[in-house]
Amino acid sequence: MIIRFIMECRTNRRTRISFKDQLQWLVPIGICASLDIGLSNWGLKYVTVSFFTMAKSSSILFMVTFALLLHLERWRPILVISAGLIAFGLFLFTWRSAQFELRGLLLIELAAACTGLRWTVSQIVMQGEEKLLKHPLDMVAYVQPWMFLAILPLFLMYEGSQLSFDKMTHYLNDHAPFYVLFFISFGGLLAFAMEMAEYLLLLYTSGITLNIFGIIKEVVTLSLAHFINGDYFSVVNTVGLLLCFSGMLLHAFSKGTLMKARTTLRMPDKRRLLTDVDA
Repeated sequence: MIIRFIMECRTNRRTRISFKDQLQWLVPIGICASLDIGLSNWGLKYVTVSFFTMAKSSSILFMVTFALLLHLERWRPILVISAGLIAFGLFLFTWRSAQFELRGLLLIELAAACTGLRWTVSQIVMQGEEKLLKHPLDMVAYVQPWMFLAILPLFLMYEGSQLSFDKMTHYLNDHAPFYVLFFISFGGLLAFAMEMAEYLLLLYTSGITLNIFGIIKEVVTLSLAHFINGDYFSVVNTVGLLLCFSGMLLHAFSKGTLMKARTTLRMPDKRRLLTDVDA
């Protein structure tokens, strides 16, 4: 909020959204973001990180579904094939966890659905005809309060009774309030930077592309665990990795072809405009 206030003072740019538009567009984004974070962390209590990654890979399928339902994407077989390859590839890539817990799986799948809806609606807000918000900082400033209001009841319900000021100021069983404040502030800055980068990427691409970049992050993390920590990769894991990259390359090829076609279609209009001006 402070950074946004400083930018508004320097640029004399004011971005204001009516309360009706906030209820229609920003409240669903804030609620879905809060549920995504809360349900994901809740699900991690019951499953391993590998199983979590495997289950959360379905988020790209939810995103494609919502994008088609809300007419952000037109039905193209290549879109469904690339999303399916990525999801199934990530499923095989993390196929090393024997732990299966139905409660954890349901929580993670609900979080994946919230992820899909969140970024699809965010794309409408930033790229739609009205373009209610065109700057990542404005998105963060308007969405964060609704995220806070949505997650606060869950926090008080499940963790509020276990917290006390004494526990909050202890680190490794020592009274270290400054260490706690530092770690909270550092984590908050990282989260802020990540969210800004996500909205900036969403502004120029799409929610599906954003989700694919998130999957690349997961693949890199698990690959580093293999090379640095010596985590074992089976043949199934390797096949999953290849399928994952195949889906990403197919999506990149599809996007590139689509953008090239749009550029080609616009060229006659530009030439006609230049001809009219010369005339």
